[in-house]
Amino acid sequence: MKLLVLALAIVFALLATLVLGHLALIEIGREVVTLRTPLDNGEWHETRLWVVDYDGAPWVHSGGEAWLARFGGDPVVELQRHGETRRYSAHASVGPHPEIDRLLREKYGIADRWVRFLAPCDEGVVPVRLELQPR
Repeated sequence: MKLLVLALAIVFALLATLVLGHLALIEIGREVVTLRTPLDNGEWHETRLWVVDYDGAPWVHSGGEAWLARFGGDPVVELQRHGETRRYSAHASVGPHPEIDRLLREKYGIADRWVRFLAPCDEGVVPVRLELQPR
C-alpha cells in the first residue's frame, strides 16, 4: 500500500512539474498578448497568446477549429499589447504560412517547439492577420 501511495505521489509530482513547466515556457520571458473576441451575448472572451509582426500587421495563431469559428465574417477584436488596447479587424488566413511559423520559432524559441510537440498545429490552426481599425 505504501508503495502504491509513493508511486502515485511521484506520478502526481511529475505531472505537476510538467504543467508548471509548460505554463512557465508559455508565459515567462516572451511577449504574451491578450486578444479579446466578441461573443454572441455581447460579452468578450479573453485569450492570452503569442503574436508576431509580419507584413505590417500583427499575426496570431488560432487555437483550433472551435476557436477559429470566432473569426467568421472578419470580426472586430481588441488586442492588449504593450499596455495599450487597440481594435483590429481579424482575418483568418487559411493555408500554409511558413513565414509566420518561422517568426514564431525565432521569437519564442524552445517554448514554440515545446508547444508544437505537445499539440502539433498542422490541422485546424490558422494564422489570423489583425488589421488596425481607424480610431
